Amino acid sequence: MSRFLSVLCLLGVSAAWPSPAAGQLTVGNCEIGSYITARDVSDPSRPEGSSRREIRGDAGVPIEVRCGDVQLIAQEIDYLRPEERLIARGNVVFQQTGTRIAAVRGEFDIKTRTGFFETASGTLQLTDRQIDRTLFGTQEPEAFFSADRIDKTGPRTYKLTNAVFTACVQPSRRWEMTSSRMTFTVDKYAILYNAVLQVKDVPVLYVPLFYYPIHEDGRATGFLMPSYGSSTFRGFSLSNAFFWAISRSADATVYHDWFAKTGHGFGADFRYVASPQARGDARVFVIREKAVLAESGTVTTPARQSFEVRGTLAQNLPGRIRLQARADYFSDATTQQLYQVDLAAFSRRSRYFGADASGNWGRIRVAAQAERNDVFYGTTTASSYRYQPRVNVSVSEAPVLRTKITVGGSFDTINVVRFDDVDRPETRTSVFRTDGAATVRAPLSLGSALTLNGSVSVRRTTWNQSRDPLTGTVLDTPLTRHLMEVNGRIVGPVFTRVFNTPGNGFAERFKHVIEPSVNIQKRSAFTRFNEVVQFDSVDTIVGGVTQVTYGVANRLLARVRQGDAPAVVREVMNVEVSQTYYTDALAASYDQQYQSSFGGLYAYFAPPSKLSPLRGSISLSPTPAFRGQFGLEYDTQFGAVRTYRASVNAAHEAFDLNGSWSKRQVIPGLSGFDNPAAADHFLTVSGRAKQPRGGASAGYSMTYDILRERMLQQRLSGFYNAQCCGVAFDYAVTNLSHLGLRNDKRFSFSFTLAGIGSFTNLLGVFGDNGRQR
Repeated sequence: MSRFLSVLCLLGVSAAWPSPAAGQLTVGNCEIGSYITARDVSDPSRPEGSSRREIRGDAGVPIEVRCGDVQLIAQEIDYLRPEERLIARGNVVFQQTGTRIAAVRGEFDIKTRTGFFETASGTLQLTDRQIDRTLFGTQEPEAFFSADRIDKTGPRTYKLTNAVFTACVQPSRRWEMTSSRMTFTVDKYAILYNAVLQVKDVPVLYVPLFYYPIHEDGRATGFLMPSYGSSTFRGFSLSNAFFWAISRSADATVYHDWFAKTGHGFGADFRYVASPQARGDARVFVIREKAVLAESGTVTTPARQSFEVRGTLAQNLPGRIRLQARADYFSDATTQQLYQVDLAAFSRRSRYFGADASGNWGRIRVAAQAERNDVFYGTTTASSYRYQPRVNVSVSEAPVLRTKITVGGSFDTINVVRFDDVDRPETRTSVFRTDGAATVRAPLSLGSALTLNGSVSVRRTTWNQSRDPLTGTVLDTPLTRHLMEVNGRIVGPVFTRVFNTPGNGFAERFKHVIEPSVNIQKRSAFTRFNEVVQFDSVDTIVGGVTQVTYGVANRLLARVRQGDAPAVVREVMNVEVSQTYYTDALAASYDQQYQSSFGGLYAYFAPPSKLSPLRGSISLSPTPAFRGQFGLEYDTQFGAVRTYRASVNAAHEAFDLNGSWSKRQVIPGLSGFDNPAAADHFLTVSGRAKQPRGGASAGYSMTYDILRERMLQQRLSGFYNAQCCGVAFDYAVTNLSHLGLRNDKRFSFSFTLAGIGSFTNLLGVFGDNGRQR
């Protein structure tokens, strides 16, 4: 409707024309209606044998001409023969699917469907289904153009001379582009030559060529809006991107970032979706840094180049095989911290790439995996674990002779390589290992209040190398381990109580469940544990131990009302407490159930203890939009809490709130926790306010090191779209003191024009506000 009204405003005619006063006339393959007279007149300027027919309407009643999907309206129309050309004068309107033109005068060739219009203006429909409509306010997505002359050069192509172009169709346009020449193809693109961008009639930018996408399927090849920035370390920055719509299921983006002080970066991003089961993406970004010179001219930091590769792949192969791959690799940790804006990428200590292929044939599953995982200590030293490769064959558990007893098994082979320092080949350790296991499981239920599950497993593991238990030297001596493991888990007796609350505004019924559980695990003896070259959890199984894990869970369930919809049952609170007892204290150091006992730099130095930490957790979720969690691990031997952790998440159509808190205590005498350098205490908070229907958003996030009393990062970002343009900004202050630098203040902003995509560069600027390609 807005397009119709805009054309009428341009014409200055009534929105309701009178009915035609005469019949229809056919000229060529066009029909002319709403006319009063049609007469042939002599024209000395016409060649002999040709004629001109004047077609006139009643006063104030325009003449309508229809030629297929083309409609031409004017106060006066002359029909020239034999050229089959129409000359239109007075409030001329030309309309074809997706395009409307209003002009003072125009000519139209009936045979070729080409022509021209003088002193003309019009609108071009933007059929981009993925466009952000908040940029157009209450208007339909359209582009407005005007020119001294508009030539229709083909079925859907036009050429404009001395043109004005904008996606603002409001009476007072916020921005427009003027150009000496413009061409456009409906549902494809518009190209402006010698274009000048004007904001509120003020020239702000000149470009020799400007490409504006108007592709009908919502994705069009072209340049994206650039973004600008400033950084204490990098200086002024300019980010540009070019988007290539390869096909309906694939696209690519090429990036370039220029940094005034340090150099430049360039990269590319490729994405494809062949089917729901076949998709992938790959990103490569290279940063080339200039050499840093002292005032004397001496090179203090040499020029260097680093790169980053990220990507995922999921693809079905013939033979019911599924291939998956992932890469998250960077060559220089220091560069990551100097250039990445996102704190998660900034603080990454590991890099990874790997691939796996798996297939299922009945109960049998075969999987092959190859990967590399490097972990940095500082910014220069990294250890590395590599599977070259790993193959697993497993048989899923299935009932035996129509009983509840199930049998299953697996066989795993792996060639694993470890570097304690990737830059020192002499720290390489390589082991080939095979590991096979078979399990028999039998469930038993004694009513709903008490259940018992038992299993028996046998396991055989071989290593082609072993370790000297005294010196730790790796020897070319094979090692074999045989284990039998018996597991029993008892849940119950379960106590429940139901509370009917018909007058409660939240729930009509609550149910309290108390669920104690005991898990008993006993393994056969293996006395050569210190000779195993340890890489993963298979190598750290301690033999000859019985461990008992006991705990209790308190759950509160609510039958929540949902207006007129049926009530639903939701767990609104869960409180759990558990602990493990070991007959061999060594097993406590390798139990992966407890975060503070296993993993990290101090895992192998935990003091002997037959009791694990006491673990407690609380989870709250009164509504799907809110979730809170709190957990701790308490050392009963030293009477102190080892670790705390807490998080809260709240989501609403108008805001998102997230927070997390963690603390690792210093406990004198407890190895691994008595070193103040290993302690930490962090608080992370983020929030975002947004318009429920889009159009504006603002967010803030911060990460604070409470222990060392320093802010690691504060970040403020947002965007605002108004009618036909918008702006996005991102401001971050990042602590680089660990690199010997002061805080880096990074500010970036980008303009958005209606119909042109914006983007996030591969350094994380704008966060979720970008990548609107």
